Amino acid sequence: MNGKTQKRRQTHLYGFTVVELLFVVAIIVLLAGLLLPAIRHARPTAQRMSCSNNLKQLVLALHNYHDTYQHFPSAMGGTGTGRSPIYGNANRLSGLVALLPFLDDQARWDQISTPTELNGVVYPAMGPAPWVDQYTPWQERIDSFECPSAELDDNPRFGPTNYAFCIGDMARAIHQPTVLRGAFACGMTSDLDDVTDGASYTIAIGEIGSLSGLSVIGQFATFRPASILDNPSLCRGLLDSRHPEFYAKNVPLSVLGRGGCWADGGAGFGIFNTVLPPNSPSAAVEGRGAVDGIYSAGSFHPGGAQFAMVDGSVRFIPESIDAGDGSSPTLTAQQLASGSIASPYGVWGALGTAAGKETDPEVD
Repeated sequence: MNGKTQKRRQTHLYGFTVVELLFVVAIIVLLAGLLLPAIRHARPTAQRMSCSNNLKQLVLALHNYHDTYQHFPSAMGGTGTGRSPIYGNANRLSGLVALLPFLDDQARWDQISTPTELNGVVYPAMGPAPWVDQYTPWQERIDSFECPSAELDDNPRFGPTNYAFCIGDMARAIHQPTVLRGAFACGMTSDLDDVTDGASYTIAIGEIGSLSGLSVIGQFATFRPASILDNPSLCRGLLDSRHPEFYAKNVPLSVLGRGGCWADGGAGFGIFNTVLPPNSPSAAVEGRGAVDGIYSAGSFHPGGAQFAMVDGSVRFIPESIDAGDGSSPTLTAQQLASGSIASPYGVWGALGTAAGKETDPEVD
């Protein structure tokens, strides 16, 4: 009898009542409620840090390239057209191709820079045009060219990129420049001496979106009239009035989207201009891509995008940055040829120019 009493006492001392159990459960639920927002916040923070590291590696590669060749690579270039897109790269290769050996990707560079036979076709050194999808290197995805936060449609046709070269506020004659406006240009090389506005105040490389449905960040409109060059703010009329983060459904869009092929340096895919602020719409003039137009930077990070400056630093620039008057006409070739001229697009435009002689721009 004493043993049974002792057993009952032990049960009473070490057991849990229903009230106590409910109290413990309530504490766990409360702690989970406090921790979940922190966990949700930690993921985008980690993605942004990883993206920042990608940009740092890219700008370091740019400087190592500069040390080797005494100039930066062209934002878009190549070795010739060939008798068809298969037998020449059409001078459309992105500067990212030239950076491969400086990004510890020597094997891929060796494959591209030597003649290669694939599926019975012998491709020339430096590959075919970047839109030839039978060429394996152009299809391959490269982790350091993609932002971890990027939203991307399944099974992209080519390896995408979320990083592009800044050509300043140039929107006309993008592929036939006679004057260097940004730190980079299509078909022209530049060096550190060209960046007279200051390396810490001039953007080298920045984020662009990637194909994701009708997303403004990941797409660009095609076959737009030249009037958008006289008034870039007209691009905002391409958006869905109820859901301005998307293009309207009747607007023709690129098949590949922004950054649709990492090897393609053409406008729409490998460059951006500092006309409209980050996360604004993009539009190609009278063509599908690789034509004049407004090509905005952007990212899937909340509120803005990240950019590597020429000096190697990385900055987050908000979409609310002062971008001047978006209805101001883009600069003509004649205006640019007249000498250094300040950008009409506020702090954002000034950060894009390499020699605009603007007062040192500061991001709020």
